[in-house]
Formats: sequence, C-alpha cells, structure tokens
Amino acid sequence: MAGFVSDPAQQARGPILNAPFVVKAIILSFVVVHAIQITGGEGNRLWMIFNFGLHPLQVTDQEGWVTAWLWFPAWTKLVTHAFLHADLTHLLLNSLWLLVFGTVVARRTGTWRFLLLFLLTAIAGGATHVLAHWGSMMPVIGASGAVSGVMGASFRFVLRGWNVPPDTPLLPLFSRTILLAALAWSLINFVLGTLGYTPDGYGALVAWEAHMGGFFAGLILFPLFDRRGAA
Repeated sequence: MAGFVSDPAQQARGPILNAPFVVKAIILSFVVVHAIQITGGEGNRLWMIFNFGLHPLQVTDQEGWVTAWLWFPAWTKLVTHAFLHADLTHLLLNSLWLLVFGTVVARRTGTWRFLLLFLLTAIAGGATHVLAHWGSMMPVIGASGAVSGVMGASFRFVLRGWNVPPDTPLLPLFSRTILLAALAWSLINFVLGTLGYTPDGYGALVAWEAHMGGFFAGLILFPLFDRRGAA
C-alpha cells in the first residue's frame, strides 16, 4: 500500500526526506487550494471562505442540511474548511506539523486508513467548533483540527520513543503517560488559543475548541486505524 515504509533504516532518515505519499499529497492539496485563494484577489479569497469555510450558522440552520451552498450541502464544510488557510504562515505551520506527526502515524496506518483518520479528525474538530459557537457566523478555516487529531493519534505510541519499533503496542488510553501528556497539551492549547496566539486565521481566538475536538478524536480513535500494534 502506498505510503507504507517497512525498512526501519529508511524510516530513521526522518519525516522530511521520507514522508509517505498520502502526507505529501494532503500538503500539496493545501498549497494548491491556497494558491487558488490568493490568485483571484481579496474578493475571491472571501468568496472561498464564505462558501467553503465552516460557519456554524450555515450548518446548524435547519435548511442548511438540505440547501446546497454552491454544489455542496452545508455539512460538507466540516471537511472543506480544513483545506483553507488564512495566510502563508498558517499554511506553513499546519503543513510542517502534519509532515512531522503525519509521517509517523501514516507509517503505522497505511494510506487509506490515514486519509480516513485525517478526515474524521477534521470533522471532529469542525463539529466541536460548531457546538461551541452554535448559531454563530464566525468562520473557522485551516487544518489545525485535523493536524491536532493526527498529533493525538501519534501520542499513543511516540511517547514510548520517537523511533520505536513498528510493532510497538499502543499506550493504553488511560495510562499515566497519556493522561499527563493530554492534560499538558490541553492546558497549553487552551491558554494560547484564548490569548489569540494560535495561528488559525479567522476565528483565532476561539479555534482552540476545534483543536481539542480533533486531538481527542485522534487520541481515542487511533486504535481503530492502527495496523501495527495492539491497544
């Protein structure tokens, strides 16, 4: 399966030189979408944010579930928002974090499991934002929820050591290591997010909720996607 590397020596060369295809493909999609955003000028950028960014009111409005925004129902924005980014810094940061954590996770899952995990954590992050801001038109864009989900998934095994053997069992969800790491991450994310230092473009002051939703979805659900170790 594409994206699966079985040679430990090859894995040791690091994520930048040896990222699985699926990780590079997702990052490339970020770049292509961002290029489309900025090529058409400010009007085009705002148009894309309105039509593909995640606005809770559009999703929670009863008509939003059946009325097409462009060619897609409003709920599809739970996914499409993850491929938009506010600026180059936002794009680069999400791409870098995905490159690092996505590489180690994709090596354990393979291509299709990783892609599904990425999409589900994007949905979880978006849904958490919608629940926290029910009825609001405050948009959220960016892959940070999904990237946080991939990071959460990686915590299940990288906390044993970054270069652990491929068949290393996952850490139990309620192990001391996982609980302390998740608590520390949550506190840091909450403080930075509420202070506005989390680079999430539009909705930066509240995007920490999407991070939390994605992170815990990845942390909890990863055993369903892992094909290497046992939980």
